[in-house]
Amino acid sequence: MLETLFFALIPILITIGLGYYSAVKGTFDEQDSHKLARLVLNYMLPLNVFAGIWGTSRKIMIQDVGLALWLAVAMVVCFLLMILVYRYALKNDAPVAILRAMSIADPSVPFVGSAVLPLIFGANDSAITIGICTLTINVIMLPIAFSAFGDNGDTVSARLKNTFRKPLVITALLGFILVLCGSQMPTQFDSIFTLLGKGAGGLAIFTTGIVLKTRQITFNKTICSTILLKNLAFPSCLGMHGLFQ
Repeated sequence: MLETLFFALIPILITIGLGYYSAVKGTFDEQDSHKLARLVLNYMLPLNVFAGIWGTSRKIMIQDVGLALWLAVAMVVCFLLMILVYRYALKNDAPVAILRAMSIADPSVPFVGSAVLPLIFGANDSAITIGICTLTINVIMLPIAFSAFGDNGDTVSARLKNTFRKPLVITALLGFILVLCGSQMPTQFDSIFTLLGKGAGGLAIFTTGIVLKTRQITFNKTICSTILLKNLAFPSCLGMHGLFQ
């Protein structure tokens, strides 16, 4: 497993380095990173996730239902728990508490995970994970986060309507529905979605390198504690799955 992780991380680090170098050379700047991120999240990743989910058999999907549900529950529980900690134990304002909780409980799977997970778990399992995380973040966690900033004119129904217009949400839901209805993607269709979709992970990581160069990076007590909790609190919630098997 350690060897697998090592060889999975090497191309990630090299790709981040190339992105960083491209920003140093001036080939790409901060505005370009925004455009590349939109390309990944609105076009490439939705295609890749849809192909991965639809390409999974219903039998395998049903076998993974328990783990998928636990992933969603763990994200929400960790999110709510960290809100309570920041709001009442650390006395932060509600909006700050929710944003900090989101930074811990949101595993960034739809963006960075698209590069790391396929190398470790394969295309299909990673697509299911990305799909579940995407739906959990957009349908449950973000509406809670938005509610902390008061009424900005958008109703709950309007926010949900906007959520279900997002390409990544649409393709994840459609993929799950098709598989659970007994449909599985014909192998001849694979290249239709993966020709552009397979580049999502690499471009996402390359864009991360640009962001690291074009934005000022600082460290303080809050940032360090958030990083520590993100790498301990959320994985601990996920690890508890084994106690119930």
